[in-house]
Amino acid sequence: MIPHSRPVFGAESTRAVNDVLQGGHTACGPVSLSLEERVAALTGRSYAAAVDSGTSALVLALFALSIDRPVRRVGIPAYACRALLHAVRACGAEPVCMDCTTDLRLDGTQAEILAPTLDAVILNHPFGMIEPLVAEDWPCPVIEDMAQAAGGRIGEHELGGFGDISIASFYATKPWGGAYGGMVLSSQTHIVEQVCLMRNADAADVSLPYAGNHQLSDLHAALAICRLDSAPAEMVKRRDLAARYDGYLHGKDIELLRREASGNHYRYIVRVEDAAQVMKAFRAHGVAAAHPVASPLSRLIGQTCPGAELAQQQCVSLPLLADMSDAEEEHMLKAMAICL
Repeated sequence: MIPHSRPVFGAESTRAVNDVLQGGHTACGPVSLSLEERVAALTGRSYAAAVDSGTSALVLALFALSIDRPVRRVGIPAYACRALLHAVRACGAEPVCMDCTTDLRLDGTQAEILAPTLDAVILNHPFGMIEPLVAEDWPCPVIEDMAQAAGGRIGEHELGGFGDISIASFYATKPWGGAYGGMVLSSQTHIVEQVCLMRNADAADVSLPYAGNHQLSDLHAALAICRLDSAPAEMVKRRDLAARYDGYLHGKDIELLRREASGNHYRYIVRVEDAAQVMKAFRAHGVAAAHPVASPLSRLIGQTCPGAELAQQQCVSLPLLADMSDAEEEHMLKAMAICL
């Protein structure tokens, strides 16, 4: 079975972990600090706080915003991973789903109508594609979730540098993933200072709205740094593989989602008439095709978002592996010929 995702680790990852172990300091320490400095420089942010997961990063970012102002209603994309929904609820806020268009970006017209009613908004770059609304002015604080599109950019500006706060994830299958971890980034020092206080329960003041043990270990940071080193080359390989998929599917009755050259080609998504049937066929032929998300967030909380429902019915995500072998690619093309 060709997996849907597969992180790439080499001898350098083993050396990095061994160096941490031999150094005798595995908890949050100098390697985590080095990762903070590295990601802040890559995104053009002034301040960064590494934490134990991308979900924790979202939760802590929302709590940090709530110190200065009430955060009661938070806009989230309807077609996104469940972590966004859990993070908003963990902060006691109401999630408000924003629908997507056929290319899986936000419906700008609906977002413009909802924006004045929101206290904050989380904008993600779906599946490695670019969400242009992150570069627009909003009447509320913006959290840019770059977990799936790390390494991409809008014009000359790197993703992760937009909005009031940006969020990174170092989960194993993400473009910058090692094993676990996340990061909160901002150019506003007080935001990151509050996150740093809240990520260490033993040092946190009891007046804070929340605190927990959310520091990133140096072991996880070491793996993430190795992935940062290899990320540009992996992105090139995924982009080239996506171009070969495009060439193979050219002229077939398949809708390919628009991908910018400046995206990171995290996923390869096609639209078909019946996603469930196509996924079943791929799996029968040894390819772990999947829905881009397990379920629309709007469906989970009883909100109506027709675009997200249509995406779940029609969209199929195919393996786009940076280390795909020639034999695996040949297998993929044969499976496409049968299943599409």
